[in-house]
Amino acid sequence: MSNSIFPFIDTSLYEETAQEEELEELCEYAFDFEKNCLLKNEAGQNYYVYGNEALKIWIYKALMTPRYRHLAYTEDFGNEMFDLVAQSIDKDVLALELKRYITEALMYNEYIRELNGFEFEIEGSKATVRFNVVSVYGEIEYEQEMKAGVE
Repeated sequence: MSNSIFPFIDTSLYEETAQEEELEELCEYAFDFEKNCLLKNEAGQNYYVYGNEALKIWIYKALMTPRYRHLAYTEDFGNEMFDLVAQSIDKDVLALELKRYITEALMYNEYIRELNGFEFEIEGSKATVRFNVVSVYGEIEYEQEMKAGVE
């Protein structure tokens, strides 16, 4: 049966088959968020993590990297929110702008399907952000502290 408004036209010939490309499993070096360095195993070697654990590391680096300042990264990687946190603007406006910057920084990643459940705690030049990430691997909760001037 045709979905066309003209029943004599077979639209199945013109429909694109939307087959999703197979994504390689996301892989990153294991990372210590508190010490801001790579983790090592018992043998003293760096090791890999996969899936959502790797995605958490990618998100952390994307949110902690200022956009357009490092030649090692493309223009798509990073964000512009560090200067925003230091500005004395209304907390509601700041929360909306932070949400927009976070969304812009993360949604180009093909492993991320959705960001939701944003919560913000803003105190002076520090903002703590919490949100949920729906990825191809499932859902994770993410929390990060953003400070003005920290890059």
